[in-house]
Amino acid sequence: MYRREADMITQQCQQLAALLREIRDRANVQDSNRITDLLDEIGEDLTEPRLTPTPSNSDVDAQSSHGNVELGSIDYLEHLETEALDLLDEDLHSKDEARSTGFVGKSSEVQWLRAVALAQAERTEGSWDSSGPARHPSYATSSEPVSSFSFWTDCDDVNIDFYVDPHEIPQPHIAEHLLQCYMSKVHDSFPIIPSREFTEQARVYFGALQSGNAPSLNPKWQIILNLVFAIGANYAHLNEGWLANEHITYQARARAFGLSEAAVASHPDVPQIQSLGLLGFYWLSVGQVNRAWTIVGIALRSAYSLGLHVRNEDPSANAKKRESLVQIWWSLYSIERILSVITGRPSIVVDSYCSVPLPMTNSEDGRGEGITAAYANIGDVAMSHLTPFPVSSNVAANRPVTPQGFAKPGTGPGLYFRAGVQLSIITQNILTSLYSAGTMIRSPSDVQQDSTFLRQRLDQWVSSLPLELRPHGDGRGPSDGFSRERVLLKFQFCSARILLTRPFLAARRQPWKDSHDASFSRNMADGCIEAARAIVASLPDDVSSRIHEDLPWWCLVHHMMQAVSVFLLGLSYPSSTSCEASVMIHHVRKAISWLQRMQGPVAARAHRIAFNCFERVARQYGVDVSDLWDRKEAPVIRDFHSDPVPDVRVPRPSTTTAAAAASTYGGYNTTTGANPATHSEGSRFHPSYFTLQ
Repeated sequence: MYRREADMITQQCQQLAALLREIRDRANVQDSNRITDLLDEIGEDLTEPRLTPTPSNSDVDAQSSHGNVELGSIDYLEHLETEALDLLDEDLHSKDEARSTGFVGKSSEVQWLRAVALAQAERTEGSWDSSGPARHPSYATSSEPVSSFSFWTDCDDVNIDFYVDPHEIPQPHIAEHLLQCYMSKVHDSFPIIPSREFTEQARVYFGALQSGNAPSLNPKWQIILNLVFAIGANYAHLNEGWLANEHITYQARARAFGLSEAAVASHPDVPQIQSLGLLGFYWLSVGQVNRAWTIVGIALRSAYSLGLHVRNEDPSANAKKRESLVQIWWSLYSIERILSVITGRPSIVVDSYCSVPLPMTNSEDGRGEGITAAYANIGDVAMSHLTPFPVSSNVAANRPVTPQGFAKPGTGPGLYFRAGVQLSIITQNILTSLYSAGTMIRSPSDVQQDSTFLRQRLDQWVSSLPLELRPHGDGRGPSDGFSRERVLLKFQFCSARILLTRPFLAARRQPWKDSHDASFSRNMADGCIEAARAIVASLPDDVSSRIHEDLPWWCLVHHMMQAVSVFLLGLSYPSSTSCEASVMIHHVRKAISWLQRMQGPVAARAHRIAFNCFERVARQYGVDVSDLWDRKEAPVIRDFHSDPVPDVRVPRPSTTTAAAAASTYGGYNTTTGANPATHSEGSRFHPSYFTLQ
């Protein structure tokens, strides 16, 4: 409390002093001399380091868990590039563009790109040089709105201007292809729906549709199917050159079944949570991150309301069903973690309130035997992933001696998903420790201690992985069937390292207390550059390659722009890192070269913004970047087989009752007392498929 008031008073005094200097230039000689004398008298007071005032009891309580703030260390902490207090320096209410982008916090690469532009503006104005004293950068001084640095598609209208019949689906061969795109490129990372069961049932339905004997289905299942199509079609557009608007049609069909209305007007059930999770992932994959943030937040709150965040001891639920619910929770958790980093907004998940175990390392399709045994023996160790923060107050208590909560031998999709979840938890710890407002009341030694501990946790996470999943130097590793999983984990790991070390990157000549602090800061900044280099090095050298094939295609541009912004910050503040400028320039060129060629509006906008920022920085190094300006997208094709064919219209239910909204969960349907509709193919379908009448 006292510290904030003292800082505010000091800032006001500095503003008054600046005003007096401005007036002095226009005053007469006598008044000018009086102002000069007054400024000389108060000048020393304004430049002296501020000591920490005596705190109140509430301040003592607030700081007790963080360690005492050292006298004379406040300036040191303010110069550290944690920028721990988020600021809102523009009106987000009046303009559509500002509202669609929304608030963007410090962990977002959008703010980092804005910081690059501000640094170049300062250099142009001659207000600093890289070897001079550091001026604490506040993005409040930038006149450019955050939305001008956002490369996401939030400003694009998602409403369609054509009629969509929700009871149509694509031709069976296209439907099969889209289903495979989803299952092979999304499911292992976010197992929101049970893959084996859903795939088998969908293929039975496709076969019945092809023979002209398809039944009417439950609208909730049709929502999920259309969202799977939408996600698969977007991947096909980015990776295979499909028409850009195919995925829009499928998501519009899903929403036409009342998905949006059901989210706010009905009590949640598992199919609704699955649908919201898939819709949130879809919005993320098309660059609508603000909408994705909102939808995933609703999905998580719905999951809270059904108790997915706690350990499930329901005796009526078998082990397979409980594990499926666990996978839904952690899928939503992982998606929201990506969105928290992208938007710089806090998570709605409070880890200390969650007792849900980590997902099993057994594959979902492992016939359930290992899952049943694991649930019979699971204990408190399953909750060892929860680490209270800030770290500095609990380092000794929470430093894991053995990686009990970490990945165990037996490589497979389940182990890969579990490893990704663990990394998401560590990422949340990084965001809480280094990017929250609470950082401001903690001492520099605590911040440094937390950074060290979190770096050790990342290293321990890597060492706990089986060799098949450990990220290799070039991201490719041995050809053992797990190369894609390795690369996906590598991107996620490098992103976490960038978040951990980014606060130390843009530090010019800092007032370090000793050489050890200066060395620590430089090592962390170098680590940030190295993590960015690893991301760009994982991009194919052959520009004709399908870049989305084995990379995290749903947020690939995010990772690339994280790396680009890190390099541009390193080039803007060259004294903060020992990395050669030529190396950073080479990697920026490679990343932008790929953005030139990648499909989709997100890549197109990212290319424009990255080029503009790079062009400003390149001038000071005398580098010609004109060859990076033009877009070089590959031509768009209609589909993977042939010319377009009309979609198939499926049977529409004759009546819809309350039972039509009955809760169904993949292969687990809630008893409703309703009988499935009679159909000649009925014996081949699960009862939850039919429209309940």
